[in-house]
Amino acid sequence: MNDASISDRPSDAMYRFAAAGLGGALLGLDADRRTRAVLRVLGLGLIAFAVQPLFASRLLRAGDKRRRVAFKSVVDVARPVSEVFAFFKNFENFARVMRGIRSVTDYEDGRSHWEVYTPSGGTIAWDAVVTKYVPNNVIAWTSVPRSPVDTTGLVRFTPLAAGWTRLEIAFTYRPARTDLSDAVHSLLGPRPSRRLRTDLDRARVYIESLPTADAAQQSDLSP
Repeated sequence: MNDASISDRPSDAMYRFAAAGLGGALLGLDADRRTRAVLRVLGLGLIAFAVQPLFASRLLRAGDKRRRVAFKSVVDVARPVSEVFAFFKNFENFARVMRGIRSVTDYEDGRSHWEVYTPSGGTIAWDAVVTKYVPNNVIAWTSVPRSPVDTTGLVRFTPLAAGWTRLEIAFTYRPARTDLSDAVHSLLGPRPSRRLRTDLDRARVYIESLPTADAAQQSDLSP
């Protein structure tokens, strides 16, 4: 993509006009001194984007880089490995604890369909396949070829003492395309890795709040 092509598209003129308006609005917001300094930088940056097409190409590159994720983390869950594995093996549960996921359809044959929100509030969808599955040990998956998103995931389960489970999680996410709207929103929003850590902690709390297997069994046997 060259800089001339950016300035020639009518849609980009609309984005630049919107950016100028948003930049001006940010400059006029009332806030404490530190926040006002941040808003001033963002506002001036958006105005610069609106009047300089060269900045648009740089913004696209920065926004695309911001959307790309290579995430690794470890978390301990106060539940036996069998219960934690049962939660994660059903990919539809991911939508319960990850705010960026709109829905997941798990076909229960190694295939699944994912829909997630883009930074600007739209949606993007792709299909994935399981690449490794060892009960109570590991689950891995990847998007199918030619998907709009190149993504991989791996969750490894290790039983600990006293009925705890250690999760080792690795996740990558690389969109094939980022438009101006998504670039702007991704730069103004929190980093994806920060959101994933929050989502992972939410998953831990959610799993630990579920009825235990013994309690569920007793409930089923009650008259």
